Amino acid sequence: MTKSLPRIKVWDLIAPAVPDSLEDLGNGKYLAKWWKPVPMQDVETLIHTRGIRIHGEPYEPKNLPEGLSVLFSIEEEMTAEDMTDKAKSIEARLRSTLPLQKTGS
Repeated sequence: MTKSLPRIKVWDLIAPAVPDSLEDLGNGKYLAKWWKPVPMQDVETLIHTRGIRIHGEPYEPKNLPEGLSVLFSIEEEMTAEDMTDKAKSIEARLRSTLPLQKTGS
């Protein structure tokens, strides 16, 4: 049986993917949901994130027409060092995409 992580830690681990909803299903499994319009880049990001194990194919839930759900878990070898490296990578990516503007000062 796998232990569930605090939700804020799961959000950090799946970033920069940002689902509309994140459910803790217990036993270390989570369900990310996006509703229409589904940002497919977020889904692809989650699917290809190191340390994330996808359980089955993304699917359209019956109660979420045109939405998408992804069932996943966090691999146990995901360490604090991995999280620090990921945070640095995300920060660097954000810095490289921020436009520089003259302020007139």
